[in-house]
Amino acid sequence: MPSPRRLFGLAACAFILAAPAARAMDFNLVGDVLVMSGPVTGNELVQLRNFLAAGPVRLVLLHESPGGDLWNGYQVGNRIRSEGLPTAVSGKCESACGLIFLGGAERSFSDGRPIGVTMVGLHGAHTTDTKQPLSALAPRMAYVIRSLTDDKYPDDLLERTVYTRNADDIVYSFHPSRFRQDGTRKGVVECLKQPDVSFKCSMLEGLDALAIGVLTQPEVLVLPEAVKQLLLTLPLVPESH
Repeated sequence: MPSPRRLFGLAACAFILAAPAARAMDFNLVGDVLVMSGPVTGNELVQLRNFLAAGPVRLVLLHESPGGDLWNGYQVGNRIRSEGLPTAVSGKCESACGLIFLGGAERSFSDGRPIGVTMVGLHGAHTTDTKQPLSALAPRMAYVIRSLTDDKYPDDLLERTVYTRNADDIVYSFHPSRFRQDGTRKGVVECLKQPDVSFKCSMLEGLDALAIGVLTQPEVLVLPEAVKQLLLTLPLVPESH
């Protein structure tokens, strides 16, 4: 696991990738479950510190987030790892949210949203204005993903994840139970944007979220009823692929 200082250095290089968002990320503490939902906009680390200082947090739940500010994705994920906190996901958790999720000392999929629409998406860095891939930042991102997944993320898949040809290319990890019908490993899907702006999504046979280190716990985490009631009031990530 990289040191906090090392991850900070990586994050600082990615600050220029911060994307504007319509609303800020929502933080809600329900019992000892900290729910983080919506876009990553830039002040998440401060909010996380405030909630950690205010009371005990036993779980960080990422709910329906399209990602956003990559610098904060690194920083928040690093703080979660340094606190030894587990993370769980409910619905879509993409881009910077995926990096925050990987910061969890233990990582689970939850029953906050149906398992078929719960996923973690990772992709390479790109500019916010022209959406041009920034291959110069790819080695740093690869290092972080490899470290947080304990070297389980396959090298060939890692290269395709961080060296994207199109800013919208993305690799999704679903819960193994979503597709595993015959005992084979399934659940990692690569979606590539086509010239006609459609997406071609392909299942990567022989891989699942556990095998590539995105997920560490095979059981679907059952959330407290109060948390589920909160989730019903929060916005969903619009369908894109």
